Amino acid sequence: IALFIAANVRDTTPRQRLGTMLLTLPSAFLATALAALLYDQPVASAALLPLIMFGVAYGATLGARWASLGTVTLIAYFMGLVTHAPPATLPMRFVVLLIAAGAAALIRLMLLPERPRAELARLHAAIHAGLVRVLDRIAAAVAAGTWTASERERLHQDIARLDETVMLSQARVATIAAELPGTPNPWLHLLTIQLGAERVARVALSDLGSATDRPRLLEVIAAMRRGTRSAETAAGQLGTALALLDSIMHDETGAAPAAAPPPASAPQGLRAALQTAVATALAIGAGNLVSPNRWYWAAFAAYVMFQGTRSRGEALVKGMRFVVGTLAGVLFGMLLATALSGHELLSLAAIVLAVFLAFQANVAAYGRMVFWITVILGLLFGMLGFFPPDLLLLRLKESAVGAACGALVACAVLVVRGRSAIGAATNSFLRPLGQSVDAAARTLLDGAASADLAACVLASEQRYRDLAAIAHSERLGLAAAPDEPVRRNLLVLEGCELWTRELGQIALQGGSVQDPALVGIARDAVAHIDAAINVLVDPAADPPTAAAVEVRRDDLPREVRLLLRISAALAHFAITRNTQR
Repeated sequence: IALFIAANVRDTTPRQRLGTMLLTLPSAFLATALAALLYDQPVASAALLPLIMFGVAYGATLGARWASLGTVTLIAYFMGLVTHAPPATLPMRFVVLLIAAGAAALIRLMLLPERPRAELARLHAAIHAGLVRVLDRIAAAVAAGTWTASERERLHQDIARLDETVMLSQARVATIAAELPGTPNPWLHLLTIQLGAERVARVALSDLGSATDRPRLLEVIAAMRRGTRSAETAAGQLGTALALLDSIMHDETGAAPAAAPPPASAPQGLRAALQTAVATALAIGAGNLVSPNRWYWAAFAAYVMFQGTRSRGEALVKGMRFVVGTLAGVLFGMLLATALSGHELLSLAAIVLAVFLAFQANVAAYGRMVFWITVILGLLFGMLGFFPPDLLLLRLKESAVGAACGALVACAVLVVRGRSAIGAATNSFLRPLGQSVDAAARTLLDGAASADLAACVLASEQRYRDLAAIAHSERLGLAAAPDEPVRRNLLVLEGCELWTRELGQIALQGGSVQDPALVGIARDAVAHIDAAINVLVDPAADPPTAAAVEVRRDDLPREVRLLLRISAALAHFAITRNTQR
């Protein structure tokens, strides 16, 4: 219980975290009491579990506090089912819950409290490490004087990893900044670094500089890797891009405080909760056929398939990863528990290490987290003095049964099919994209600063990543060949998202368009962008034409070029999407 309280309480401020930890006590008490009172009524205790999971799954979509309380409640009920303790044990179990909550509060709030400035430093160190990987890749190409196909692919992967690191950091950094009054926008600074790194990569892929410029380019890159500013800049397009990124890296003044980015979108609460309840009920029945005493493992496997998923494909991928992680954990857990048999201190140390690794992998690698949790179970059984390998094999069987039940429900109950999920995610992305363009245009063309511009830019980036994740999961989950129209559409939308971010950055840094002729061109482009988004969100509207936004001039400033690119891309996307329908 202490583990799950400490790991799942994610409120913004220390006061809110303390409040949630206090609220976990009555919820855990209630779940423990229910499990104890029904210990001799297996049918009733099993029938109650889908209802609890429905409430937990729905509550998770209502906010961080409800998600924390739901998780602790579910784990407490599961522990009651596993230990099969009678009501006579309730007083001591309540004491244990008090100890657990007290330990979690002691660690989280006193001994190892969250230190915003130290966490900011760690996040910046992680982002700097990602930048170093990108710079190393570019330096190798500069030294060789050319790119190979494999090195180009690795650079794209390094940029994607850096983007993912920045994306995961932005919302957390915004929360931290709220705890540090007077702190400038560190998450806006991260956005600027991200765009600067992407610009350097784009330039490097097309121009590595002349032979005479390359030694100086390598010196500049080496200084940037060390975190020091180079006294001189290198010539050429790559030298200019590197100088700009170097300036960004050493300028953390940010901009005026603005709204924090919104949280990543959550799945539809009622649909996910109903699917969870139905899958759990089905898994209980099927798991009971495998083992009347261990069916709750099947129920848990079915439950996790619908947590944080937005489509059939995502649920199937999560179920596959759960089974694969469990299989690997069973094999490794049996070996490790056998090797540490009779060595309780070593087993305890291994459990603590496995807990750390499991929750480190929680966000980025779900299958790896399941692997370490299965290893923890093997070590715990070994410490308790009974470790039949059949027990972990039974867990694998029950997990497979639960995943199969979850897959059946995902494909048959309140199904959100791939194209529907992708279409909904596309619309969710286009709305903040249009808001970002409109807010940037007001700043650039009218000189009217928009307080929500940065939040809109970050929201559109988050929504695009949601869209890309859904499309990727659909292909993996159904083991189908890649959908070429979907792939092309994603490329177009990715370009729009990238150009909008750069446009927003120019506006946030005080850019403006003064030439009346250019202002007219930009306003026309914004009008066509709004019209294209209206068509995409509302198919009943008349589709615009791509020709309406074409302007052939060589002296256009960067912000106007970006608006024209977005306009042309969205107009083309609206036409092709209408054709696909």
